[in-house]
Amino acid sequence: MWIGKCTAFLLRLAGRRATSLPGQVALRFSPRLLAKLGQQLEWCIVVTGTNGKTTTANLLAAILRTEGPIVHNAEGANMTQGIVTALLQHTDWLGRLRVRTALFEIDEATLPQVAPHLPVRVAVVTNVFRDQLDRYGEVDGTLAKLVSGLKKTEAMLVLNADDPLAHHIGVTSGRRCAYYGLARDHAGEPQRRQMRDGAFCLSCGEPLHYDGYFYGQLGLYKCLACDFMRPMPDFLGRIEHDTIEIQQNQLPRVRFQLPTRGLYNVYNVLAAISAARVCGFNADQIAKGLAAYRSPVGRMQVFRTSPVSVLNLIKNPAGCDSVLQAVGAEPGDKVLWIAINDQAADGRDVSWLWDADFEQLAEDRRIQFIVTSGMRAEDMALRLKYAGVPVDRLRAVPDLDAGLSEAFTVSRQLGGLPLYCLATYTALYPTAQWLERSVSPVVPLSAHRPSVS
Repeated sequence: MWIGKCTAFLLRLAGRRATSLPGQVALRFSPRLLAKLGQQLEWCIVVTGTNGKTTTANLLAAILRTEGPIVHNAEGANMTQGIVTALLQHTDWLGRLRVRTALFEIDEATLPQVAPHLPVRVAVVTNVFRDQLDRYGEVDGTLAKLVSGLKKTEAMLVLNADDPLAHHIGVTSGRRCAYYGLARDHAGEPQRRQMRDGAFCLSCGEPLHYDGYFYGQLGLYKCLACDFMRPMPDFLGRIEHDTIEIQQNQLPRVRFQLPTRGLYNVYNVLAAISAARVCGFNADQIAKGLAAYRSPVGRMQVFRTSPVSVLNLIKNPAGCDSVLQAVGAEPGDKVLWIAINDQAADGRDVSWLWDADFEQLAEDRRIQFIVTSGMRAEDMALRLKYAGVPVDRLRAVPDLDAGLSEAFTVSRQLGGLPLYCLATYTALYPTAQWLERSVSPVVPLSAHRPSVS
């Protein structure tokens, strides 16, 4: 433990992020450290699932902090070493935890390993999509890991009613579940034939029928061959401009200001509010927490560069499609920079690029130019070429710094168009640091764009 705390101190002294390495070092000398620290917790909430974990957990953390301090892996270090690092930050030199409530974002594959060591009372599953095929395998492998991990807890489950895969977890868990979902009038017919996970009923194997889609496989589904269908949400969200109205069973409806924009993030807000209500938080506390929320790194994070740039994480087809739709929903011409790495944290298998809907970039005439970077810059450029992006509006520059410089140069040559930066995990933080160093004090605050996903 001391070695871990010293490692964190030295990393911060060097200006480095101390989100995982202190825990990794400490676990090497004390493999049972998580169990020792976890047993001191009195209450633990976990947020897991494929997309939206970090945003949902940070939204929920902002609400929980209205009642007092919590242990939280806020920067999304969601594997065992990251959880231990977060615990070490609240531990004194005698190994005593100073805070007894924890909120952890936990990676799907890590959940079965850490769940037995934590007093998990509430577990949120945001959604289930294909992600990092080399780590999780197909989506049924991800489901199996989630079910296995949740069975090792005594948690009440907060699940996405609109996702048939998340609903399947509730059906098979035997646990008390609370479901959240969007109102039917927000669903629409698909405008494109996107690849969708969970197209078949996991109870009987027949194709699911949809009356409408929200995004991905999230929608108004039912199986025509058995009784599997979208459950009536316990927390029903209805969007109106920049607010969300929550209908909780027969209770009076409550309206909250959305701290983010875009359908993708509305689900994260809805998940956080639902979990907070399950934990007993009232409307005033939730509103105060949402007002205090700040977007984590790389979730449509806006930088006052010249021209203005917006950074977002992409990592799998469903999440990437949502980001591309959010970028497409922004008005005006724009330039894109897409960085694809294939290190372990990104997923070694980048075949997901061929399942993501990059065709929408080719059809959007407001996308003036795209620069690709990273270890798989050429693969990304090839994918865009086959998506239909004209080669004279496409350039591959593998080096991250050189690629960003090239993208900004193009943006300025085109009249100062905003630059949207999309990056996988290992490219995200170097990009954020590069953009932070390039922030210009002369860029007016009015140039800021709101978070859109």
